[in-house]
Amino acid sequence: MRSITSLAVMILLLGAGYAVPAAENEPVLIYLYARVTDHLNIGISEDRLRRILPMLENYRKAHPEAHVSATILFSGAISQALAERDAQTGIKGFVLDYVRRGVIELGYDGTDEPTYERRPLPDLSKARSAEDRWLARGAAAERFLTEGRQPRTGAEQPGMSGGLKKMQEVFGEAVCVAGLPTELGTDSEVLQHLSRYTTNAIMFGIPEANPSHIPGYRGSVTGFTKDMSPIPETSPELYWQDNVLRSSEIGGPAIRVVVGDEGAKAIQDVLAKLDRSRVQIIHVELASERIYVRPGPMYPPLKFAYDNPERPTLPPTALRDADDVDAAYAKQEGLMKWLVGDFFPADTGSHFVSSTDLKRLTPPPTGFDVSVENLRAALGDFLKAWGNDTNLRDYIRVDGHYLSMADMFQVMTDALATLNRTGRLPHSVRVVRVYGPIETPGDPGPASGEVTVASLARACAEITDRLHEETWNPIPKNVIPLRFIIEGLNVNSAQFLRLMAEALVDPSPAAKLKVKMTYLMSVPGYQFPKLRESDLGGTWTFKPAPLTLETSRASKSAQ
Repeated sequence: MRSITSLAVMILLLGAGYAVPAAENEPVLIYLYARVTDHLNIGISEDRLRRILPMLENYRKAHPEAHVSATILFSGAISQALAERDAQTGIKGFVLDYVRRGVIELGYDGTDEPTYERRPLPDLSKARSAEDRWLARGAAAERFLTEGRQPRTGAEQPGMSGGLKKMQEVFGEAVCVAGLPTELGTDSEVLQHLSRYTTNAIMFGIPEANPSHIPGYRGSVTGFTKDMSPIPETSPELYWQDNVLRSSEIGGPAIRVVVGDEGAKAIQDVLAKLDRSRVQIIHVELASERIYVRPGPMYPPLKFAYDNPERPTLPPTALRDADDVDAAYAKQEGLMKWLVGDFFPADTGSHFVSSTDLKRLTPPPTGFDVSVENLRAALGDFLKAWGNDTNLRDYIRVDGHYLSMADMFQVMTDALATLNRTGRLPHSVRVVRVYGPIETPGDPGPASGEVTVASLARACAEITDRLHEETWNPIPKNVIPLRFIIEGLNVNSAQFLRLMAEALVDPSPAAKLKVKMTYLMSVPGYQFPKLRESDLGGTWTFKPAPLTLETSRASKSAQ
């Protein structure tokens, strides 16, 4: 029999227009965050911190079962500004004290680094190859992540640090990274340089805003995120790319960023429209700058400041009245109260989730072994589904782990290299980090020809050591090569992958394998919204990121 308390909660939910979830619904995870990046209107930035941090701690103490925590994202410029004011205001110590108590986590957001018009960008005008373009993009990323900039003009300040480097000097290692100057679609070159400064951070994935007005943006997002959530414990908003966990602002058709001062009704409306057959993650932004600044030509305030470097401070007429600010925070408080008091108690397994929680709840993408016997069985089904399609596939599942196309390439290379060396396939193969091809031209390779398993295995033996080379270089050594010469045939890496899959299904050295035309872009690579036209090897690394939640439907069925 339901308790009176449970019935009261259900009545409240129904009265708010929220449909009480069925028992089989997957959990909803609420990701709280705030972007605090305005280093020129510093009074507003400090007020935001002094309001939301105590509020979060109060809810954390009153509702430990809700796992209240938020990620506060700082830019390098505001990290510098807050550090300089610490002796006067104690703001740096104030923030770090809440970190120490577990109330918040700190991340990096480069969106508002000075300035929008003057920042390091790759010079591709002299690039003559994919390697040249990689180096140019990587060099620009290194500067963006480390160089100090004049706060108002963005002019470089030699000898000064900035960006992520400054943020981490002031506040410690970032648990989340957002706002890097990447081209939507793939960012392998940027990640290679990011790995020099942090290897543990998650990243924001697909943004809600449509950059550059990409046609069919939301439809592309829906198709991609559906492919990334094949089972109940996977979320459309969470995926692996280049072995970095990505948490998107949008996923399924109903998902959007909810801003705290929209109040409880806004998140109730989103929840009412969700597909609950999968775990869902909703980003909720706290203490938005719009609470303080009136809409108009002076919003957002940093754009106004960068456009007016001589007089960057907002005039009083641009600011909202104190009563309006308090009213907006009251609506945010109402959203928090409804979540912890009404929604979470009635929706088993739903709760707040931090950046660290997402990383902890998601098994690592590499560093585990897969059985070659089980790999071969999965490849048999994989090849049947592939048939004569000329497009690269997406991923497979072996021993409970998802393997991206890049993962598959590596483990199959290792297995066949062992066959070449010993005459037998190994019992298991370890999954290690590799990058997709540097370049993804539209050439599907030769349409005919045959190679033997033995010659393919010899080719694998020639590259397997390289795929395990993780010493840092501007262009990593463990990049999947673009082309291979086998028995006189010049095949691309997608064709090579296909041949390896067929060889593992029938590993007889004398067996002949037919070469098939295969394009280098994977299925999720085509679906993913993108700004680049080439150099999209990062799409080879897309794969789902299942969450290990005790209350997921999959966990319930296993009990």
